[in-house]
Amino acid sequence: MSRSRLKRLYHLGKRRVDSLEDGKVYLAYLTIHDFFFYVSKELKVGLPQRYISNTALMYALNTHISLVHRVVSGLKPYYKDDFKLFTIYATPAVPVSASALLGGKLVRNEFGGSLVKITYNSVGESLAFAMEKEGINVPKIGAYYRYTPLTTFKFYVLGGRGPSVIRIGKKYVPARVSYRELSYVKKRGVFRCSHPVSLQDLKNSKLLSGIPLPALPYPIIEDAVIEGEYLECKGDRGECHLILLPPKEVYESLQIF
Repeated sequence: MSRSRLKRLYHLGKRRVDSLEDGKVYLAYLTIHDFFFYVSKELKVGLPQRYISNTALMYALNTHISLVHRVVSGLKPYYKDDFKLFTIYATPAVPVSASALLGGKLVRNEFGGSLVKITYNSVGESLAFAMEKEGINVPKIGAYYRYTPLTTFKFYVLGGRGPSVIRIGKKYVPARVSYRELSYVKKRGVFRCSHPVSLQDLKNSKLLSGIPLPALPYPIIEDAVIEGEYLECKGDRGECHLILLPPKEVYESLQIF
């Protein structure tokens, strides 16, 4: 069956949705259960950005949409097509210090949250020829920085509750996710975002100030002050969260608009 045919079936309502609650907003905590890494920049040493991209999070959370989890040939990504199919939206995730999700509860944690350097050997092509010709063994050393197990991140989820266990990162390590439902009202105006913002999600909003950070596939803005539509959310303890409302033309299937 062609991709266009599958998309038509999806939009006709013949898609499979597993226990999603349209229109809900959640504060989510994600705890990693293995050494976790992704590379934001690399020059012999691979270093992750402080935040997890919301693109990676949305692929991990939207496991009920089989069309976006496919095997393709070539290097061309399908981000824009997949964004239109996602029914769960996530903001970029922020590391939370001294906390971990264990047994469904957020507890104090003194072990996760730090980066550790793990080295590896790789041999460049020119060095490989020299080793073969001259009989020498001079390995080329590289390294990745990885987050230790039990590192926890915080982010917001719009459109429905996702899975409680996901796989994420360069090696698809397991992670546990908990959700706390937030009440919300839609507003428009100038506000300071309670979360980092992907540049992709500012199509209908005006960025007044913020700190840009390099990230793939889209840069991330932290400490953003924005003029546009947003959700003013309240938790069960009365705390206030201000969440940017993502553009409808990008996330057509998101039931929050």
